[in-house]
Amino acid sequence: MPAQETLTSLKTAYADRVAADLADNTAEQDRIRAEIEHLQAQLDGLEADHALLKDMSAALGNTTAAVPQPRRGTKKAATTAAKKTAVKKAAPKMTTTKAGEDKGPSLTDLIHIHLTGQSEPRTAQEITRALAEAHPGRNVNVNLVRTTTERLVGRSRVERVKQGSTVYYTAQAAADSGDADAEKATAGVS
Repeated sequence: MPAQETLTSLKTAYADRVAADLADNTAEQDRIRAEIEHLQAQLDGLEADHALLKDMSAALGNTTAAVPQPRRGTKKAATTAAKKTAVKKAAPKMTTTKAGEDKGPSLTDLIHIHLTGQSEPRTAQEITRALAEAHPGRNVNVNLVRTTTERLVGRSRVERVKQGSTVYYTAQAAADSGDADAEKATAGVS
């Protein structure tokens, strides 16, 4: 092969590879932007819940409890905080939209209420399906339900049992009167 043909074929091969790498890079950027938007929406919800819980705590006269302030920082720190933040439940919370109208109980409360009413353990997929049918206006997906249900496991409000590769969830009985009072208040909301 003459040197000119070799140079042309190498140049074409490199150009094709660079074009493919650019397309992959653009697709990855789009995927990460979508993930950041999703995490930012979760962080916004957690911050709104935090403010509401602080107000409720103050209204209940609980001035002795130390209330941690949300972390502020760069977008990178904000997305990391969205992954690690867990809000302690002081009372049933109501979620609100940016316009301020009431959307009803939080997803955490909806999942716990649903599991409390079940006689058998449920998978995250089954919980998602039931909540999507009961609350068609809510954004409910299986990953969000699984994450929220795992948070309830961490709070000892839900029990997790793994059978093979399938994970089942069951509501725990209220351990103290604070949880029982919260459940009564939540039941009246739904």
